[in-house]
Amino acid sequence: MKRKGLLLLGLILGLTACGQELAQVDENALAMAYENRLLMVNDTLYYGTDQTGPMGDSEAVAGEITSETSEGAVPTENGQSNFGYVGNAYTIGEEDIMVQIGEEWFVFATAEALPDFMEKESPWSAENPYKNRLLYVNDTLYYGIDQTGPMGDAGAVAGEIASETSEGAVPTENGQSNFGCVGNAYTIGEETIMVQIYEEWYIFKKA
Repeated sequence: MKRKGLLLLGLILGLTACGQELAQVDENALAMAYENRLLMVNDTLYYGTDQTGPMGDSEAVAGEITSETSEGAVPTENGQSNFGYVGNAYTIGEEDIMVQIGEEWFVFATAEALPDFMEKESPWSAENPYKNRLLYVNDTLYYGIDQTGPMGDAGAVAGEIASETSEGAVPTENGQSNFGCVGNAYTIGEETIMVQIYEEWYIFKKA
């Protein structure tokens, strides 16, 4: 990866000397970028990470990859990638975007935000069979884990699942889940909630 980074940096310096305007590349971010994946969106260069996450519903899609440059090169046009996948969709966040690659949605981050993404473990990419269970409560998204616990007394119940969205989608309304169980109760803690699923109370954590 370091060799690719040095070759790419040399190419950038050479083209800049010829007077061609190119995107500014953060060499440290480039060294961290997952598989050297780069994508330009809204005049900003995004660097690939190994983290994946939920895509959201179809309205979350902001655009698609419209062109590609050669592997290892730096994209210079909006919608351009250096890893192919022309026609694949992406969503846009504050400091990151998510790109559909294969069956996964990979997180791409700005140079400034990239270290934060690389230093933490993503619950979505962890081996967690319950990770795709999502519930939206009090304007906060929670994801399921495989741990259960005691529900507490009846006074601990804070609400119930009021609606559902399709499996794999991200809930956008309070009380909405993507795993059904409408009418099932939940309790609320400081950083977690507990949801009744069948005869167990499953723990959900803040996303």
